Amino acid sequence: MAGDGTTVHVEWLSRRLVQLQEDVAATEQHQIMVTTHRVSRVPGHIRAPNPDAYTPGLVAIGPLHAKDAERRLRPGNRLKMAYLHSLISRGHPDPSTHRAVIQGYVRLIAAREREARAMYTADDVDDITADDLIEMLVLDGCFILEHLVNFSTGREEPSLHAIPFGPAQLSVDLVLAENQIPFFVLIDLIGGTRLPEFDSTGYDPPLLLMKLVLYYLAGEKGRDMTDALPQAGDVCHILHLLYTVVTSARTRWGPPPRIQDTTVTKLPWEGAQLLLSLPLLLMAPLLYLTLPDECKWSARYGLVSVPSASDMKWLGVRLKKARGGGGGSGKQASDSIVSVLGPVPLAVKVDHHGVLRLPQLKIEFRTVPLLLNLIVFEHSLEQRAGDVLAYIWLMAKIVPSPEDAAVLVAAEVVRRGAVGNESNANVVRFFRQVSAAWEGAVELEVSYLRETLQWLQKRTQHPLFAKRVADVQRYYVAVPWRLVVAIVTIITTVASIIQTLPSFKH
Repeated sequence: MAGDGTTVHVEWLSRRLVQLQEDVAATEQHQIMVTTHRVSRVPGHIRAPNPDAYTPGLVAIGPLHAKDAERRLRPGNRLKMAYLHSLISRGHPDPSTHRAVIQGYVRLIAAREREARAMYTADDVDDITADDLIEMLVLDGCFILEHLVNFSTGREEPSLHAIPFGPAQLSVDLVLAENQIPFFVLIDLIGGTRLPEFDSTGYDPPLLLMKLVLYYLAGEKGRDMTDALPQAGDVCHILHLLYTVVTSARTRWGPPPRIQDTTVTKLPWEGAQLLLSLPLLLMAPLLYLTLPDECKWSARYGLVSVPSASDMKWLGVRLKKARGGGGGSGKQASDSIVSVLGPVPLAVKVDHHGVLRLPQLKIEFRTVPLLLNLIVFEHSLEQRAGDVLAYIWLMAKIVPSPEDAAVLVAAEVVRRGAVGNESNANVVRFFRQVSAAWEGAVELEVSYLRETLQWLQKRTQHPLFAKRVADVQRYYVAVPWRLVVAIVTIITTVASIIQTLPSFKH
């Protein structure tokens, strides 16, 4: 009651204010993540060139592909129920206790339903009731946890293996941009789950979850990455964590050190190289005049400063795979999805010996969706020079032809899969496929590859490996009979000129 006789409903108004502030508080903590890491559909123009790369093939996780689970993804949907039972049974062998455990899961997720809903665009969740969303998150979250625990402990999953390519397809489905649930859902669920296998580790639930996910994503080396990655509470979803794993690898890697960095050893090597190249350097101006215009650098590259892999050898650039990174051992380590990107993903650097080190990339059926979904997530961060896209764009420039692909295969920079990627032409097609939707979306000059590009540009101006000399080597040295014909022609022309000189004196 107000002093002027106006009636105030204190209890009702206070409850209303409390509810309003709770609603705000529920989303305030993750507001920044929601605006930059919201789970949403891939734009049509990005999806069009590779629609299957963004669509789950076995299991729908979250609301965006939930309708597919009722039809196309029925086998995966049945797995979820079996995995829920298996997860609960780990710590509760008595089936009579399972209902209480499930009730606990529901309470945990119901308390954060609004927060979870805010992680999706309104169009994708507006027609989903709170009960349905909570049930979906509990079922999907428990399925993920059970699979992570099975993978970590080496427990067989006969139902999953009975599905053709089941384990490999699931490793793809769990990192798709449209197939994510909030990471805090997994944290809450693992906190409400008894896992006797890990009682002796002493890890609290968020740390245990991080270690399980990292091992699943990156194999043995993932176990050692916990301290270098965000806290579990700062992770939005599994794709976010995967992106962090991939992009952090290159920052923790350096090329092999120079064994002996002295001018005494450097000068003799350069002197010997100059002597060997001297005949070609002397003849290069004359030989260059005889080159067809379409074979000259400017006609093939214009102002582009990234030569192809086959042209790099004529510029004196050696290509080798980046080594190191503690790739781990064992079948599960090699099966991790990050293993597709090699021991040190995205590690592009020129070492102290002038060797261009590139990460080893295995081209298989998981590689396209892995890279494309990493790029989509990266693009959601509004990074104009994102690491993954910059790497793909560089590789697309280095491999414009099957001849260039052969160079990378020989250097073990590219590993080809056994089926469907056995030819060098398919390697070229792969890089075109991955970069097709992102043309013009990256500026290499402001990316982490800036120093590498500058080094390549200087290499084209090097006196021993200038563009003109490289053109001569490529055209003539690579095809010896052309060189013989050119030399004979030059000698004949010079001899003819010398023979005609006396006639001018008379």
